[in-house]
Amino acid sequence: MDVDGILGNRDSKLGKSSIPRRRQWVKRRETWLVILGVVLHAVYMLSIFDIYFKTPIVHGMDLVSPRFSPPAKRLVLLVADGLRADKFFEPDLEANFRAPFLRNVIKNQGRWGVSHARPPTESRPGHVAIIAGFYEDPSAVTKGWKANPVEFDSVFNRSRHTISYGSPDIVPIFCGALPHSTWATYPHEFEDFATDASFLDEWSFDQFQSLLNRSNEDPKLKRLLEQDNLVVFLHLLGCDSNGHAHRPFSSIYLNNVKVVDHIAERVYNLLENYYKDNRTSYIFTADHGMSDKGSHGDGHPSNTDTPLVVWGAGVKHPRPVTAKDHSDHVLRFIDQHLHDAPTPKEWDLDGIERVDVNQADIAPLMSTLLGLPCPVNSVGNLPLGYVDMKEEEEVEAVLANTKQILNQFLRKSQIKQSHSLFFKPFKPLASYFSMLNQIEELLSARDYKAAMQLSENLRSLALKGLHYFQTYDLLVLMATITLGYIGWMVFLVLHVLQAYTLLPGDIFRKEEAVHEKSNTGKAQLCGCLFMAVVSVLLFLEHSPPLYHAYFAMTIFLWTQILNEYKFIKALWRYLCGRKSNYVIKLLALGVVSVIILELLVHSFTERKLYTWCFLIVGAIASIYLYKSIPWRSGIPVFVCLTCWFLSLFTLMPAEIPDNNKLVNASGVMVIVIGLTGKWLDLNAGVNRFWFGICNHEKRKPRFPMLFQLQALFVGLSSVMVFLSTSHRTEKQELHTIHQLMNWFIAGFSMILPLFSENGLLSRLNSIFLGFAPPFLLLSIGYEAVFYGALGLVLIAWILFENSLLYVHKVNKSSASGKNLGEHAFLENDTRYLQLSDMRIPLTFMVLFNVAFFGTGNFASIASFEISSVYRFITVFSPFLMAALLIFKLFIPFLLVICAFSAITKLLEVPRIGCYFLVILCSDVMTIHFFFLVKNTGSWMEIGNSISHFGIMSAQVVFVLLLFALTNIYTKDIEIRSGSRDSRKVM
Repeated sequence: MDVDGILGNRDSKLGKSSIPRRRQWVKRRETWLVILGVVLHAVYMLSIFDIYFKTPIVHGMDLVSPRFSPPAKRLVLLVADGLRADKFFEPDLEANFRAPFLRNVIKNQGRWGVSHARPPTESRPGHVAIIAGFYEDPSAVTKGWKANPVEFDSVFNRSRHTISYGSPDIVPIFCGALPHSTWATYPHEFEDFATDASFLDEWSFDQFQSLLNRSNEDPKLKRLLEQDNLVVFLHLLGCDSNGHAHRPFSSIYLNNVKVVDHIAERVYNLLENYYKDNRTSYIFTADHGMSDKGSHGDGHPSNTDTPLVVWGAGVKHPRPVTAKDHSDHVLRFIDQHLHDAPTPKEWDLDGIERVDVNQADIAPLMSTLLGLPCPVNSVGNLPLGYVDMKEEEEVEAVLANTKQILNQFLRKSQIKQSHSLFFKPFKPLASYFSMLNQIEELLSARDYKAAMQLSENLRSLALKGLHYFQTYDLLVLMATITLGYIGWMVFLVLHVLQAYTLLPGDIFRKEEAVHEKSNTGKAQLCGCLFMAVVSVLLFLEHSPPLYHAYFAMTIFLWTQILNEYKFIKALWRYLCGRKSNYVIKLLALGVVSVIILELLVHSFTERKLYTWCFLIVGAIASIYLYKSIPWRSGIPVFVCLTCWFLSLFTLMPAEIPDNNKLVNASGVMVIVIGLTGKWLDLNAGVNRFWFGICNHEKRKPRFPMLFQLQALFVGLSSVMVFLSTSHRTEKQELHTIHQLMNWFIAGFSMILPLFSENGLLSRLNSIFLGFAPPFLLLSIGYEAVFYGALGLVLIAWILFENSLLYVHKVNKSSASGKNLGEHAFLENDTRYLQLSDMRIPLTFMVLFNVAFFGTGNFASIASFEISSVYRFITVFSPFLMAALLIFKLFIPFLLVICAFSAITKLLEVPRIGCYFLVILCSDVMTIHFFFLVKNTGSWMEIGNSISHFGIMSAQVVFVLLLFALTNIYTKDIEIRSGSRDSRKVM
């Protein structure tokens, strides 16, 4: 009799003496494969930090002193945190502009434009870009984005003295370790979202005004203030705090715009009256904007567009717009917005020349105005549209800016060359020295236009060279990790084929002894030699220790694959000998599997894909069953309706609204589902399509009142949801008796399924009822209904598989009366895997992922809605609250894995073999997510890309642990045997 194994339909008759050896070999291989998988995924998970999150900052560059006279003695930097460009420039409802002083500056004294920030549009990276001239250091992810892990240079470092007042989150970043600085911050307690935060801005101004007043009585302070290269930095947090608390359309936020304008006016008047020398430059800008929702971080124009107003010493005066000012419509800013974007009419500034800049360009602008060397880590380009200098001095300023960026490039090149045996230089800058000499010759010849052009070209090449060395190792590392993942998947496939499938074993038995003695040793020797060579090369290049681990894992895996050379060769010969339709069927399965897994990848960002998935699958599965079994059984309709019901949940918002009535109704739904399952378990066993999953013996149950007790606990949990919520709403606290009852109901109900009957349906029904109380008590809205819908779909999956099993037995029995068991089974009543069994891990992957996204996901607000734990604890306890939230997320996974385990028992397939196929599927997704990791964009976008990759990488451990946990509930499930009733079933 033919058995549709993954590779064929031959008998595999192993001698009785070889069976124990084979079992031992399989057990040993399973154990070390699991260990290898855990280690491999842990090591490769760390690779993204070497590939995507390496710091761009290097040290050891020489300063480039400018060769021109500084136009200003001092500079004032005013940063209005969270100020949107449109709210600053546009008029209010009464047609009055909110920043009259700075508008007067724009029209009569200075220059203006929009400063374009690069995501993440957050306060720390925004201020670093303004003051230090470089964008977010990707390695800050290792510090939780709260600090720069690498020391960096800034305009403040180069100044003779810096005076700074403002937020405790910003000022210490730049002045905390700066000896030549005077600074102070207000306490964190001042940042109260319940109040109008504009007083924080007034605090910063008052501190600076007090300092100037004290200098009239303090000669030492007076001398310090009269020094050149002085920088004054006032951080104005009010707009940011008011934007978060009240939104940027609120009167409080809009009034704060007037406050910062008034502060700018008072600072200007104060310093002009104090110094009376017209040698002070002023820069007013913002670190980021504010979205309409009162948040920031992403690349939306409301977050990236910030105002920039510059005036005072060394700054050009305004000039009208001319036609030649709008010649370039191709170049883009760092936030991907086009150059020369039209100025909105309502700003009433379209007649005055607008000079937009990238946010990092402000740092070289400040350095140039003060005649200071640019910060050595800056990547900003000097915006000449702002500086008022002679043509020769402009070229010198741009050349100093170019040399500073070029020095970074040369330092990175030097470091990489000193560590590389096979160094590949950046060819466009191979002749940089001659380009510098040519610029100097042009300056000597007073050909300033050509010198400027060449300087700007050299600067552009230097920036490209920096990117080249920042990503120098990227290709090698990504290729190594990708080869490692592919090697792991190939090795998994080989193990599954060898251990769990029915193969033409005669080919391999004849070669087994020779194979083990000769090929294995040669492959191991070659692998060890190759690894030794690679390790020596990595050591000579001073590579980090993890580089050795990446290469070692990849080489080890491919060495193990080479060990199976004879197996692979015989397998290839075997496939070549099969009919073409079999190969087509094999390829079709691979293509369909990849398509399904790719859809799952995209579902991480587009939850609605699950809706289409379940609508289509529900229809196809029901049509297939309709053609295979009588429609009167009701199973085709049930499968279709349950899939369509579950499809609704991924259309619902991830932010779950409170709806306790829905939670209470879900408790009733769970009880009804449980009652129906109990009735079917007792009465549907005679139905041939329920054969095998119902209670197979009408004996008296061990605990006859267990079902009633579980239903009672579900009902009590619904009552406690109502009582706990209403009591907390009225008195803002959880009654102790309610808290104790909730803990008791949740804990005790999860133990009860262990005492249920061991029939498949009865045990799964008990597990469904047992985990319902804790899930209901942790629910706040529609996710409670999702629990019932998921349970129905899991039952539909089991019924579908059971129907296929029945149809398969009927077809096989019709074809031949022979018993297939002796050739089709492995051990412990588990049969060989077949080609069609691939549907089991694929279905598991879909359901496992819909458990993530049915009511949100790990990265969404919904999954971590803190109010869902208030029925258990109200006193803030982050670890306990986090544990409860994670447990709530795990409950749907537990249901899916219990159903998966039950199906492996029903179909008599090896569960560990199916586990390896699940890991194989998840690693296809892992490779895709590996290439989707982002190191630019908002922190949320970056964090989500890391979490998606991390979630898939961790599944090798995550799923295994859940298998171990659910095995407590499913290990003693018994399936009704069909051997003695085969004729009856017919």
